[in-house]
Amino acid sequence: MAAETRRQGDAVGGAYAITGTLPTIADVVAFKESTATFDHGYYRFVSHPHLRRLEAELKTRFQCRHCRLAESYQTALLELILCLHPTGRPGRIFVLGSFPEATALADGRFLPACEGDGLSIMTLQDPSRVPADLGRQDILVLGPGADAGPTARIAREHGASVVAAIPTPLSEPPEAQFFVLGLSDVDGGALGGAVLGNADRVMDRLAEQMKRRGPVLSSRVAERLLAGAATGMTGAHTEANARVAETLCRMEGGSRAFLYASGMSAITRVLDLLRAPGKRQIVAVGHLYNDTYQTLRIGETVFLGVAELERLGDAVGSETAAILTETITNPLSDVPDLRLLSRVAHDRGVPLIVDNTIATPINCRPFEIGADYVIHSTTKYLNGTNDHGGGAVIVRDERRARELAERQMLMRDHMSPREAAVLETNLSSVSGRMSRFNANALRIAEFLAGHPGVRRVFYCGLPTHRSHSVARDLLQGFGSVVSFTLREESLDGLRAFYDSPLDGIRKAPSLGSNVTLLCPYTMLTHYADSDEELAEIGLPRFLARISVGCEEECAPIMESLDQALRATVQRG
Repeated sequence: MAAETRRQGDAVGGAYAITGTLPTIADVVAFKESTATFDHGYYRFVSHPHLRRLEAELKTRFQCRHCRLAESYQTALLELILCLHPTGRPGRIFVLGSFPEATALADGRFLPACEGDGLSIMTLQDPSRVPADLGRQDILVLGPGADAGPTARIAREHGASVVAAIPTPLSEPPEAQFFVLGLSDVDGGALGGAVLGNADRVMDRLAEQMKRRGPVLSSRVAERLLAGAATGMTGAHTEANARVAETLCRMEGGSRAFLYASGMSAITRVLDLLRAPGKRQIVAVGHLYNDTYQTLRIGETVFLGVAELERLGDAVGSETAAILTETITNPLSDVPDLRLLSRVAHDRGVPLIVDNTIATPINCRPFEIGADYVIHSTTKYLNGTNDHGGGAVIVRDERRARELAERQMLMRDHMSPREAAVLETNLSSVSGRMSRFNANALRIAEFLAGHPGVRRVFYCGLPTHRSHSVARDLLQGFGSVVSFTLREESLDGLRAFYDSPLDGIRKAPSLGSNVTLLCPYTMLTHYADSDEELAEIGLPRFLARISVGCEEECAPIMESLDQALRATVQRG
């Protein structure tokens, strides 16, 4: 591998930016091949400088090579256990000591129901009761004050994983391979969690798992922890979560809303709740957001395209836990027939989950069409300024809301009040912003569709799109995600276009921003996939995606696109 260098793209969003620019195709390749590091990037994949500083301090203190930060102590412990015990394998967890998480582990509330197959859990007070036949499939959790003595050393010698669960800092932590820490301010207020360890493969696997599942620590929280100061959270500040939840319920027409650290964390929590032994299967409709797709690939999932809905009735059976789809899919702008999905879901007694991130409740209210759960990555359109990370689940009925509330209370996986305060400020303008998003995107899609440098445009607002008639029926507006392929569908053609100056457009891999963002979508999300794999999901290898902004005037955007596209035409 080439020597690592630092190639810093500009932050998009200021001091708490959740994305950064990738100015050239060479930067994209360096990022995907890990031959470069970046100071800013999409926040689940590139740690903010505040997070890296906090990780470095914790690694030094515990003399560990790896640190993974999480939104709470409880989620840190959960993610490590899930990583150490892959689904479907037999194993045992022995917990020494009495603490709330031990009780929840023992009675089955801590782990998702679908993770319990083949796993036995026992809480013990006496280390001598830990069996001598511990092996590689077993986990020994040392709770606060547990006197493991030689038990931990014997467990490690036999290949078992030893985890020290430390909800509050200790001066002399017990001997273990992994440490799960609670992170708090000087007032003792719980602000986050961390997993530390030296097992390279396990910690790398944990990092990928947490990126996918989404329980990330806010950069604003990391900043407070680094400062070593009190949180300064007044009652009004912490009440921002409640006000945001109330606003989202009103906007979507749901009964209750729950705020999380990221959009993927929101999706994961619903799936963790619904999937259970004998009812693990998810029926996924449409070309979903890549991280949702990758998460579902790990489990039992039936994937249906929007043109395959005649198969939906046969796909949904007694083992189906839920139907999952997106109002407008990313990046191909398909619009599933939510009326049909709702009829099948309700006829079979299966909940319907709809990710409404791209449409927003301004363009569609899925509860009015029969959805049971509505998901948002609040990072995107609802906030819009590239300086907030979060997700939300809005629930239709109170019974489902109670189940989710109990799970969230146990895991303490709430959105940081600091992130909620930012979101609250920007929610007030979402209606006006979406009106401009819709109008600007339609103009740019029509412009691209008529340009000689473009081969194909994917935007449900165009009459030529396969979902246009469904979109007109279900949506008040078509959103701002426009994807397209160039007339010269090659890496050289894409490079000639993408590496052009493109004034007024930020080259960054996010969407829902108030400023227009461009990225080579497939290169970023399916870089290593074969041509056959891409063909199977209908994704062009050299697809470009524009997340059109809500600028007051989009003519300069079109002028930049025209200049770059003409350069590719001249090449031909």
